[in-house]
Amino acid sequence: MFRVAVLMSTYNGEKYLREQIDSVLNQEGVETELFVRDDGSSDGTPEQLSAYAAENKKVHVFFEKNVGVGNSFMNLLYSVPSDFDYYAFADQDDIWCRDKLQKAVETLLQSGKLLYASNQECVDQDGCSIGIRYSDNADIHLSPISILTENMLAGCTMVFPRKFYEILSDKEHRPGEELLKNRIHDVWVAMAAALYDGLIYDKRSFIKYRQHANNVVGAKKPSLKKRIKAKLQKFSDKSLRCGRSKLAREVVKKFPLQAKNFALIGICADAKTCKGKRLLLKNGKILRTFSKESRWSFGCKVIFGLF
Repeated sequence: MFRVAVLMSTYNGEKYLREQIDSVLNQEGVETELFVRDDGSSDGTPEQLSAYAAENKKVHVFFEKNVGVGNSFMNLLYSVPSDFDYYAFADQDDIWCRDKLQKAVETLLQSGKLLYASNQECVDQDGCSIGIRYSDNADIHLSPISILTENMLAGCTMVFPRKFYEILSDKEHRPGEELLKNRIHDVWVAMAAALYDGLIYDKRSFIKYRQHANNVVGAKKPSLKKRIKAKLQKFSDKSLRCGRSKLAREVVKKFPLQAKNFALIGICADAKTCKGKRLLLKNGKILRTFSKESRWSFGCKVIFGLF
């Protein structure tokens, strides 16, 4: 039976945490161990985690300072043992079907790919279904350029074999902390797999993806109030701007050989120069295919250095 390390980052998640942890520990067809990094919670989350760790030897908990969701997940990845057959990310507030990991492992074995991601059944705060996230005929983009522009793959569905864990945890491939504040772990992991043509998407769902007021990332389009708040945060905090060009530069730096196969990544990485801006505008139609931006909006971001 394959051994799977499930990696969970928690932050003030006491309301839904027990249901999620129980669903992870009750997985069928695989041997599961849960590794949790608490990102500086101030509610009852640490007490719940300590109780689980005291009662179950397969639950390992680390209490750390707050670094944000992206850095928290990746720091946890770097710290877990390297002898598991597979690794998986888990959010603190979802509910996993009993065969979630088993189906992912089966798909990876059949395909030979590096990273599995799936659809999600969205549920409300009470766990009642509100519909599947992506329809069967949805065009799920799996190329590096599409992920750079608009990632559609959710970290909470991702499962990957040891060989990809070794690529991700290699110090030469680790992204900088600043990038992970702008583009979180699931974008980086999806991008790394796409560079190796290693992505596989399962249109089926084996996860109940809970939607509630405190989601860091959710399936629903943010409200106008939240969109305005995000714009104001970007205006006041430069580190939150230019996510696409920052991601592209990090890819070129951390995966130079693979990045050479995708000319547009190099163009995006060079977005601050006059030449880079000209090439971005020239290739804008391709990039806007994934981002759904208007030509005017895209052009303004490029010209004013906000790409």
